[in-house]
Amino acid sequence: MIQLVIGLNVAIALMGFVLAWRLWRLKQTLTSATVALDSLEQEARGALSPDQAPAQLAEGRDAIVLARTRYRRLRQQLQQLQQIFGTVVVVLRWVRRVRFQPRQIENQ
Repeated sequence: MIQLVIGLNVAIALMGFVLAWRLWRLKQTLTSATVALDSLEQEARGALSPDQAPAQLAEGRDAIVLARTRYRRLRQQLQQLQQIFGTVVVVLRWVRRVRFQPRQIENQ
């Protein structure tokens, strides 16, 4: 009977140690997550501060305007190239048709 009580006490103690160890690991994980989130919050506050945010937003807006201008210019150039290649294809087809057209020899 005493052995059963001792065995149960040892089992309960082992489960308590395992639970305490897991809780300690969970605490370590939560602590590192808290530190990471705190540093992320500090960076976000710095980036979104009233002193820096307007300048960064203006830079982003200027970059978008520049990208749209370049894109518009590239589309115009692409359309011009398509027109040029289309014209070249039409001319080449015409030249091929004229060049390989059988010549009629008139009997005189």
